[in-house]
Amino acid sequence: MSRDLLLSVDIGSTYTKGGLFSLEGETLHLIGREVVPTTVDDLGRGFSQVRAAVLSRHLNRGHNTNFRFLGAGGAPAQAIPVYWSSSARGGLKIAAVGLTPDLTLSVARMAATSAGGKVVRAYSYELTPEDLDDLRAIEPDIILFTGGTDGGNSRVVLHNAARLAGLVSPAIILYAGNRKVRDQVVDLLRGREVVTAANVMPEVGTIDTEPVRDVIRRVFLERIVDGKGLSSVVAEAGREPLPTPLAVFELVRTIAERVPGWGDFALIDMGGATTDFYSHTKSFHGGDAVILRGLLEPTLKRTVEGDLGLRVSAEALFRSEASFLEGRLREAGTDIAPLRSYVEKVSRRTDHLPADDEGRRFDRLLAAACVRAAALRHAGVLQRVFTPQGGFLVQRGKDLRQVGRIVGSGGYLAGETRPDILLEACAPGADDPDTRHLVPEAPACYADIDYLIPLLGNLAADLPGEAARAAVAGLVPLTLQTNGS
Repeated sequence: MSRDLLLSVDIGSTYTKGGLFSLEGETLHLIGREVVPTTVDDLGRGFSQVRAAVLSRHLNRGHNTNFRFLGAGGAPAQAIPVYWSSSARGGLKIAAVGLTPDLTLSVARMAATSAGGKVVRAYSYELTPEDLDDLRAIEPDIILFTGGTDGGNSRVVLHNAARLAGLVSPAIILYAGNRKVRDQVVDLLRGREVVTAANVMPEVGTIDTEPVRDVIRRVFLERIVDGKGLSSVVAEAGREPLPTPLAVFELVRTIAERVPGWGDFALIDMGGATTDFYSHTKSFHGGDAVILRGLLEPTLKRTVEGDLGLRVSAEALFRSEASFLEGRLREAGTDIAPLRSYVEKVSRRTDHLPADDEGRRFDRLLAAACVRAAALRHAGVLQRVFTPQGGFLVQRGKDLRQVGRIVGSGGYLAGETRPDILLEACAPGADDPDTRHLVPEAPACYADIDYLIPLLGNLAADLPGEAARAAVAGLVPLTLQTNGS
């Protein structure tokens, strides 16, 4: 049987990865993969390097098989179709401006993260001069400006539009709020780069993030491709890139929809700068005993934590998770000072790989902190509330208790051979007996051992079933017996 060849490349902030796949019938097989350091001065150069390395080292594997090139008959190797993505520069930085934290602002965050962006700051109610100073300092790529249902609140929206009009910033302002005042908002912001999309919440309880997702992806192409030397890659590949988080987001969707037994799972992608948490599971199970407060969250959800990373964000992680880290070290009878010194070192040398037991132990501790914090922030909370009429349960956020599988991906988690780091996602987060985080309870754990998730995510749009099955087939189950215990 003949096989089609496909090349998939992901340009990350630290490394550029490439994989050559063969498509035989409805099955994708990995032929070989290569990794090169990302060339931050010209991302296209690293793309060309990894592409050349993959083809030169792996194209002749299985040389007894008759390969053909998709859409190219007997064309040379250069005709192999290329699918690619990029998260270089850490993806798009998005600042969300909304009306109230539990309504339009929450929807803005959902829209931004599902499109592959990273929400670096969020503001609610009326913007203040201090908020504008903060916006200037963080230098977002996009200000996602929301607020009000259609025909609803306009006073705060128009106040914030007037404030943003005076902001000195190269950020694109994406307005996706109250439709009734859209023209007034655009008029107030004339002279600024403004794009509009349908209201993310046209009426209370109705969420519409797809138009915003499309605009964010267009901005990604403008800001990342044109600004980072990737125009040549577009010409060479014959297609535009996906934001890496969006590619992974769609792969998670296809796995849940097309692979039996995978309808309720989570994926944790940990890097040097951020930790992304994806979940596919019903967010609210209801019942007479539980009342939902706030928005009903989507079945497929992504959160990204910019202070949870093993290298670039190590110092931020050390600060935000200090209590957890100190507690674990205290249990081990160790002082925190050596860990502080290690964090300072890896923050300066982000390519550092530990060469001794102490360094490896510290990396495991930092990874555990990332997983635990990302899970607690992603999951909802169940709280018992007492009233004169009696007690009842209130849920805020997403219920992850039905998640039966957790996948670890990214540079550190892909290499895991034990489940204990991933099982940190099940740790309770509150000491209050009347408050419970809705984290997974007893999931099976898997490692994306060849770090194929982003590469297969690039293929998910054209080959959804094939990419989903290949992703699951490439996972390694993690059990306590793996390390001989």
